[in-house]
Amino acid sequence: MRTIFGIRLFIMLVIVTCFLPKPATAQSITISEELALRNDYAYTILGWVDKNMLLFRDKGHAFFIQAFDEELHLKWERELYLSDSRADIIGIVAHDDRFHIIYGTRQKGSYAVLHKAFSNDVTLVDTSTITRFENAFMIPRFLMRESEDKSKVLLYKQENNSLQLYSYDLHTLQILWAKSINFEGTQLEEDYSPLIINNYGDFFLPMRSERTQQKIQYLHVLSSAPNVIQVIHDTIRLGDIQILDIFPVYDHIQRCLVVTGLCGERNTSRAKGFYFVRYHDDMRAEMSLLQFDESLLTEVNGRGVAVSKGLSDFTVQRVALRQDGGVVIIAELIKEFSRRSSLPMQRDNGAYAREGWVDYYFEDMILFAVHPDGKEHWKEVLRKRQYSQDDGAMYSSFMLFKTPEHLRFLFNDEIKQENTVGGYEVTGNGYVERKTVFNTDYQRLKLRFRDGVQLSNNECIVPSERGSKLNLVRIQFK
Repeated sequence: MRTIFGIRLFIMLVIVTCFLPKPATAQSITISEELALRNDYAYTILGWVDKNMLLFRDKGHAFFIQAFDEELHLKWERELYLSDSRADIIGIVAHDDRFHIIYGTRQKGSYAVLHKAFSNDVTLVDTSTITRFENAFMIPRFLMRESEDKSKVLLYKQENNSLQLYSYDLHTLQILWAKSINFEGTQLEEDYSPLIINNYGDFFLPMRSERTQQKIQYLHVLSSAPNVIQVIHDTIRLGDIQILDIFPVYDHIQRCLVVTGLCGERNTSRAKGFYFVRYHDDMRAEMSLLQFDESLLTEVNGRGVAVSKGLSDFTVQRVALRQDGGVVIIAELIKEFSRRSSLPMQRDNGAYAREGWVDYYFEDMILFAVHPDGKEHWKEVLRKRQYSQDDGAMYSSFMLFKTPEHLRFLFNDEIKQENTVGGYEVTGNGYVERKTVFNTDYQRLKLRFRDGVQLSNNECIVPSERGSKLNLVRIQFK
């Protein structure tokens, strides 16, 4: 009898436990209503501006601001007037109490680059003319970079063999400087993707030589400095290593430019390690090489691949700065394959042509922590498998979420309709924890984590696009 009573008591306890309230999850998810994207040219998430979550909608001929509340319910939509003629959006920067739009437009035969600042209710606050081009036959194509604190922007455009740059202060509405770089005969690669601007309004552009066959390799650093009229051109001796990619970031605590990337032996495309350069304001340069050891190569390639071959298809995607002057380098395995169809496909204009398909693979990530003196601290391999076709890899890769305690990586476990959102949490000493954030079953979501915006230490907004429909997804970590 005692045995039967004990069994019955155990069963009752199990049943009661099943109906107890579930423990609170580590995050809360809020999803906005669906927004039609069929007529949109582009959109930009501005974040919280005076307690309104703002979304900028570019429809080509008209511009709109949509405001959402804490639960991401749409509060209102207002049209944004910029110009009587067509406005070309160059960039948008949001602050806590206002947002700034940099755009270009034609004005009586000239082409003007303008700045307008609006409050959270789309009231015009400030306006300024940044520069003007008289008798402009061709429309200048400007691009923009913003500083880490969003106080400065760098406008730049390429013209023949030169690069024109303008440093502009969003707070004072003043041009800090305007410079031009002539690349004719410099034998430098014309790749401007590493161009950055710091919080003081100075620019940095690390570049490599076109001639990679030289015995001694150099990293070229073009930059500006306060009260210096000319562009500074400095070279950093790298020895006989071959640079495979360049990723710069400015460390405002240590007052230095950090440049890193993958490197290998000359005339090879396989990486044997990272290079790590700290370029100080007084033009001192400290360079270190971080070689991949056998354990890392075996973990990434497997035991069936010779260690001497190094790594291929990896690219440095992000660099996280540490307060002590060190960094965490984040490289990702990216492969792209094109497949051409043997069948003709009809284009929009009615013509037929043989088109191709593209397969995208975004896989493992390598995290390499470096001390301020350039020595290795720790390294980890984060497993990830993402495969998609013909989508421009818009749902692949990851979002880096930074807090003082750890780095958090958010990404789609698989690129498909119903999916699980995965993540890693990495502490400062290299401890890694794999977590499942949430799943999108029956939610009609396809998240674009690469375009996510971190709003604070515990909150981010990630856009979701599915069938010409946009949702904003708010993730709050507890």
